[in-house]
Amino acid sequence: MGSLRCEYGWLRQTLKYIILLCPLRTGQEAMLLAAGIENYNTLLLTQKGLKAATRWLISQNMLDQFWVAKEIAIEGKGASNRRPLITL
Repeated sequence: MGSLRCEYGWLRQTLKYIILLCPLRTGQEAMLLAAGIENYNTLLLTQKGLKAATRWLISQNMLDQFWVAKEIAIEGKGASNRRPLITL
């Protein structure tokens, strides 16, 4: 399992750290402007804020589970270059 420690020495890469402070990420300001919110806690409590934060996280390619969401958003529904799901 990977370390929670940031490459820059921050002890834990929490969501708050990633959204507000991580120097490896870009576009945080634009995401906050899109949400119309300046307060981190409010960002995660509103539909508009959650939507902006989710779109930003997808754009950062940080989490594997968001790669498919990004691919679908870029290519549209039913991206043809993905392998079909295995029937269990």
